[in-house]
Amino acid sequence: MTTRQDQLPGGPSGLGRQLADLERQLRELRAVRPDLSAADALLPPLDADPTRWPQTTLSSWTTIAACSNVRWSTQLRLVLITATSGGGAGNIRVTVNGAQWGPVVAAGTPYDYTGDLPSTIAVGAVYRLTVDAQRTSGSGTVHAQTQLIRNLM
Repeated sequence: MTTRQDQLPGGPSGLGRQLADLERQLRELRAVRPDLSAADALLPPLDADPTRWPQTTLSSWTTIAACSNVRWSTQLRLVLITATSGGGAGNIRVTVNGAQWGPVVAAGTPYDYTGDLPSTIAVGAVYRLTVDAQRTSGSGTVHAQTQLIRNLM
């Protein structure tokens, strides 16, 4: 089989771009295809009553849940269910080692984010993940509960 020269990747930089594109496509496929064999995707049944979820009434960003994880993959998927009670409104964000990771969402809307972990965290190193909340109006409470946390390659 012969290959036309105009079909070659165009040198080392072209190969790098092709490899990066293939890795991105693979990550996207893994993110949408469930792999129920992964132990890190399992959480015990969690409380369904939002009044018993991690919560705050403070107007400043407050950590309401936190955990430590060992980095063994390039990406993480996190799904939170969020709510408000008592007429309040607020926001939810997630941080990794103190830096915002993913979007800020309005409480009452789902947080479902898949993204790269910071490259400053070495494979095998422990990082800290926090769920932060703030009340932005009213006198109620802002709540969030983890539904899924999953390492992705």
